[in-house]
Amino acid sequence: MLNTNTEFLETHEAKLTVVVEPENFESAKKRAARQLSKKYKIPGFRPGKAPFAVIQKHLGEATITEQAISNLIDEIYPKAIEEAAIKPYGPGSLEEMPSLDPPTFEFRVPLVPEVELSEYKDIRIEFTPKEVTEANIQEVVNNLRESQASIEAVERPIEEGDMVYITLSGDKKGEEDPEKKVLLEERRYPVIIEKEDAEKETEYPFPGFSRKLIGLAVGDEKSFQHKFKKDYEFEELRGVTGIYKAKIEEVKGRSLPEVDDAFAKSVGNYETVAELHDEIKQTLTEQFESEQLSEYDSQIIDLLIEKSNIKYPPQMLEDEIDDFIHDLEHQLSHQGLTIDLYLKSRSIEMEGLREEVKENAESRMKRGLILMEVANDAKITIPTEEINERVQKTIQEVAAYYSEEEANRLGSGANLENLRSRIATDEIISRTLKKLRDLAMGKAEEELAEAEAETVAETDAEKAAETEAEEISEDSANESDPAEEALEESAAAEAADSDETEK
Repeated sequence: MLNTNTEFLETHEAKLTVVVEPENFESAKKRAARQLSKKYKIPGFRPGKAPFAVIQKHLGEATITEQAISNLIDEIYPKAIEEAAIKPYGPGSLEEMPSLDPPTFEFRVPLVPEVELSEYKDIRIEFTPKEVTEANIQEVVNNLRESQASIEAVERPIEEGDMVYITLSGDKKGEEDPEKKVLLEERRYPVIIEKEDAEKETEYPFPGFSRKLIGLAVGDEKSFQHKFKKDYEFEELRGVTGIYKAKIEEVKGRSLPEVDDAFAKSVGNYETVAELHDEIKQTLTEQFESEQLSEYDSQIIDLLIEKSNIKYPPQMLEDEIDDFIHDLEHQLSHQGLTIDLYLKSRSIEMEGLREEVKENAESRMKRGLILMEVANDAKITIPTEEINERVQKTIQEVAAYYSEEEANRLGSGANLENLRSRIATDEIISRTLKKLRDLAMGKAEEELAEAEAETVAETDAEKAAETEAEEISEDSANESDPAEEALEESAAAEAADSDETEK
């Protein structure tokens, strides 16, 4: 038994203070000395055969003590965990050794997360499906028309939707230094005249620029002044007032196709405009439903997170941030970028990025903890056969895009186990979300009411059948059997004849 004291910290960690008895420490030092004597050559002795005093004199007390402490940590840490009856989230760390007489160790151990789940079965949130309107359909049709627009030069003032070619230059207002004055060297630029309700923040050279050209014609020149916001995206332009000069070089109008059956055929496998409309409506219905359910699920989980008590150690959040960064690296790799280039492009360090993603990482972590706790409480599991089928299907799909060697690597060893785990987790989360959704919509209550109604109906039917059977039985008992009546009459007649004879 160890002399162990356990203190639970607010950070959901445990502080274990372990005191080693002096005699145990002396034994540890002797074992450490023998261990070191095999590593270092002690003059006059074979490896591991030198007496303790000789080793101590040759290597020094500090070296032996350091090795003994290292050995003791490996020995006593798992025993301390067992005696403290705690469940570590991950490896602990030696915080300090406040004393060597007696040897005292202080470990900090992260604990597995705990979720005190609120009563999720009582959550009710109204859900109103979003209907697809004619305006929604028309918006898609208009976008399709825009994608097939023909562009040709026009001799008229600039209108919304035009493609305009201009010569543009820009200077900083009030700046006299020629090297600092120029914001934009004069050059030819294409500009699309955006709609009034379009997103303007990303427009070049400043938000809302294109619509300032409306009404101008080829050959016209005009100057514009714009002051950038102090929180503008590009630091070098924050608070700067720019003066821009534009000359209209060319105006091209966009001609949209008519919406007819020929147009429908040109955008897909449709024979008529009606077929195109039906397809758009079906697609939008599915899209709206998916978006709404996703938002609805988030509302449920956010409410559960708010009402539940979630405890987790700092190490768990750091691990989640690591996963977030890893996901980002994976996304960047598909764009031919590295995390280092990404950091340089944003002028931030890795620590700044970790702090930036911390909130989202914590939210994702809490979401996962809540969902898995609900899954455990509701006993949601996935049959092994189903997981195996999904794994095989995934491997077959991957094999179509990767080499045989890469596909085989995915389907074996640790990669296979990771794939199985990910598929099982994803499916459990999916089914858990559906259960929470049904509960919040009241569908579970409706199903329960229907089941109870069916049970009552079945019970009533059984009772009616039993009653009918009893009535039939009673009627049968009361009714006389014709054969029995004939026998009884025959016996009575014989008895009467016998009496007459005797008389």
